[in-house]
Amino acid sequence: TAKKTPRAVGRSEPACRTMGPIKLINRLVHKIADMTMFKIVGNDYTYLYNVSWEDPRIDHTVCKCTSDDHVITIASAGCNTFDYIIEGAKVTAVDLNAAQIALTDLKAAAIRTLEFSEFFRIFAKNDIQLLRSKYKDVLRPLMSPRSQQFWDAKVPSLKSFMYSGTSGVLAKFVVRVIFRVLGLGFIRRTLIENKNLNEFHEQCQRHKLRLSVMCWVIDKLISNAGLALLAGVPSRQLELGLHRKNNFVTVFKRLCDTDLVKDNYFYFGYIGGEYSEECCPRYLKEVHYQTLRDAITAGRLTLFEGTLVECLKQTKPGVKYTVASLLDHMDWMPPHMINEELHWLQQNMDQTKARIFWRSFSESVHSAPLVWLNPQRVDDSTDRVAMYWSTWIARLDGTVRYDLRTQYWSKQPKKADFFSMISTGIKIVVFPILQSFKMKRIQGSSAMSDHQSKMEAFYQSQKDEYDAFREQMLHARPVLAECMPIRQPKEGGKIVWVDVGGGTARNLEFFSVETIRANFSKIVVVDVSTSLLEVATKRVAEQGLSDIVQCIECDFCDPQAVAAKLPQTGTCDWVTFSYSLSMIPMKEAALKSAVSLLKPKGAGVLGIADFFYGGGLRASFGLGDTDGITNIFTRIYCELTRLWFKQDNVILLKQRVLDTIKSDVDMDLVPQERFRKRVPLLPMLRPWHGVLVAPTR
Repeated sequence: TAKKTPRAVGRSEPACRTMGPIKLINRLVHKIADMTMFKIVGNDYTYLYNVSWEDPRIDHTVCKCTSDDHVITIASAGCNTFDYIIEGAKVTAVDLNAAQIALTDLKAAAIRTLEFSEFFRIFAKNDIQLLRSKYKDVLRPLMSPRSQQFWDAKVPSLKSFMYSGTSGVLAKFVVRVIFRVLGLGFIRRTLIENKNLNEFHEQCQRHKLRLSVMCWVIDKLISNAGLALLAGVPSRQLELGLHRKNNFVTVFKRLCDTDLVKDNYFYFGYIGGEYSEECCPRYLKEVHYQTLRDAITAGRLTLFEGTLVECLKQTKPGVKYTVASLLDHMDWMPPHMINEELHWLQQNMDQTKARIFWRSFSESVHSAPLVWLNPQRVDDSTDRVAMYWSTWIARLDGTVRYDLRTQYWSKQPKKADFFSMISTGIKIVVFPILQSFKMKRIQGSSAMSDHQSKMEAFYQSQKDEYDAFREQMLHARPVLAECMPIRQPKEGGKIVWVDVGGGTARNLEFFSVETIRANFSKIVVVDVSTSLLEVATKRVAEQGLSDIVQCIECDFCDPQAVAAKLPQTGTCDWVTFSYSLSMIPMKEAALKSAVSLLKPKGAGVLGIADFFYGGGLRASFGLGDTDGITNIFTRIYCELTRLWFKQDNVILLKQRVLDTIKSDVDMDLVPQERFRKRVPLLPMLRPWHGVLVAPTR
């Protein structure tokens, strides 16, 4: 059931293959769709999912739950929650949307009190009249006040469970509108009325063109028209698959390989508007009904409204989960949210049994914190949903620590006000004019290389406001901290970290003092600016970390200086460049020095956060050159951005520079992060920020 982890594909903010008005409209549509979807989730007006769109059969092939297991999962529509209970497990089902909790709560109340025939009529055959007759006196008293409030308002207007919720509305639109417009009535006739799978396949061969049009229309409605929100798919998740062409063609081919008449209830229910006794989720089968009733009555189901993290924080002492079934919701999350969730899971799971199970719209592990779990790919070739491109399971056994990252060691410093921003901005802009004078003055007082004196001249007058100004400019620094793995070296001991161009030691603050003491034996902050290192030395001393952290003035491009002042070759676990590589003139030499310091064979990790020339191949959906440049308009914009940064000796990173160490580090294992942010005081300037994390080969 497990396969080797495939290569990761970097991720970036959503982009479009074309420039101009179409790109702007596409971006606007996705933003509006996201806002609408999260408003639905947050306001609890309705549920998104009337059916849990994850095939529980795949879960059971690898999780193999027993009565000793305690599963924590996303409630969704409750289908998979009940499936885990049928397997014998105790379940805590969590959902941020109170309407999803209310739907699961209603089903649980019905299981406890109704005869199976009544339960089936309501939830499989949409007998809403029967629901109304049972709701007030039989079902309502067994539900939570929040669920009661939701169903008090919903029951009078409910027409069908199958076409309720936003995903049900989308399904009804596809089945009742698109099918009819495109002349695809044979799908319902062959599968629902005739229940003849062979006839369905014959008709599909006869109507290939119509089916191709249908797939194209659905792809466009979801990818470009914003209807992904109805299916509960945010743009961040959708973007994981936009580099692939014709996604729904692939989905349709996969589902045609399943038994759509007797087994694949996901599509049978939507196409027919109801389930049959044979084709329905397991909780709707009579053979499992008493098992469900006994378990729910015995208190083996707990519902929690809120986020998974909120639930884990409130977990009672002594309660330990053994399985975390996370559906596909980590596709929605940036690295810091995944890291936070894994931290609280690690605190509340039995490390001897802990399994984490998830699905993804990406064909590879899509985020760095998940890579460090060393997950195994699950064989999901028989998945009846057919909409996921990969399924994963991993052990949370403590070999990697998911400590919470921090923003500051002490209270948050005062933000730069408008006048200090202007003052620092002026210093940066006029530096090229005063550069020669300042460098001569510095070189006259001490023996420095040209690069060293240039950097000292640039930062000497900015050191006091350095962090405050760049806090609003160097946006990838905290992302890099989230993506680096905190793990014990294989040979024992603790982590050795060299932070190149570490300046004021601000990068260290993303790790708490407790985390540093527990996990690092030595941290070396390297810089050529003595002014910035003065700030770093003071910051480290204030936290009592001088026994672990060294602040060293060193030209990282000078192999002799590196050998004399820094740790020995092949002894470092981390080497990082946080917005420093773009300012180093001999980038290739600096990268080679970094690789030489790292431990070999995956034990050492190189981390880079910086300004990039372009968004990379992911931003352009695999088109264009290696920097993701697809046309002359993008090229002009990137060139203008490059020239603006160049005046301050910042050279935007290009892929060809990184390729010089491609044989030394694995740049494909960990997905890259790329995003655009505005420059302070210059809102029209939105350079690409990126994070590259690469273990040694």
